[in-house]
Amino acid sequence: MSPDRFDPRKFIDRTFEQEIFEELLRLKDQARILAIRDAGGMGKTHLLHRFQYRCRTANQPRIPVSLVALDQLPDDSPLALAQQIAKELSGFSLEFPTFTAYETARNAYDFSTIRGAVDLRGADLRQAQVTSAGVMAKIEQAGTVTVTGTTATFTPEQQAMAHEICVRAFLEDLAAHSHQQLVVIMLDAYEKCDPNLQDWLLHHFLGPYCFDAARRPAQLVTVIAGREIPDFELYWSPGDCDTTVKSVRALSKWTADHVEECLRVYGFSYNEQQLKLFCDMIEMSLPPSQVVEAMRTILPLRPR
Repeated sequence: MSPDRFDPRKFIDRTFEQEIFEELLRLKDQARILAIRDAGGMGKTHLLHRFQYRCRTANQPRIPVSLVALDQLPDDSPLALAQQIAKELSGFSLEFPTFTAYETARNAYDFSTIRGAVDLRGADLRQAQVTSAGVMAKIEQAGTVTVTGTTATFTPEQQAMAHEICVRAFLEDLAAHSHQQLVVIMLDAYEKCDPNLQDWLLHHFLGPYCFDAARRPAQLVTVIAGREIPDFELYWSPGDCDTTVKSVRALSKWTADHVEECLRVYGFSYNEQQLKLFCDMIEMSLPPSQVVEAMRTILPLRPR
């Protein structure tokens, strides 16, 4: 059941969860978040890969989708998350022009462009001239960029400002796309990401871009999964939570039919006694991932 090698032919059940996801995609009500909580090994990540597969293949046109494991980012910053989402959505021909302009400026240590964003608050830099081959160090009342030969560095304050401007630009570009077409953002392993990133997600992403019905992008859908998920009612009213969030507090449990289907699609040879063993494991509430691993350990594959 490794999600790194997702095979839709080996995906078992989760009909209830898939129906909830389909309801969310139809945008027929005010719900914009699907929150999925369960213990480790129960199949949350595998389910998200099934959602991703559905978005990529089941529609004409396809639905732009990004699936990010929050525990696998290169660092715990909102910018790292923005970079990953923008990269994945670019595969659906979604461009992030403002974000790209500021990212280029940040990487070139062009603080005059970054400072311009602070001064102008929303200025359109899509026509900005950004020098990426060298380093621009023209700064007006903004501290110092240290330049030595062909290298440069920002001060910590400048670096923080550059990160903030880039993230804001990413959100603006994402909102522009999501006003025009359906976009799905999926965040896995919420409980494993840094508390500061969790705080940013709550207050700078989920709040304004999902809960604020008056100002949010019309067609942005977010799925968030983990062993723990945000306690939304700590931040928003119960009414807003009921309206905005569809929750799965535990994935649906496999039955004997699902065990038998799993044995068949994976191509295992088995007898009735072995079938009963695996059904008993499910009845004992063992995670499906452990049951499949036991199948792989115990059973041979059917001859082809």
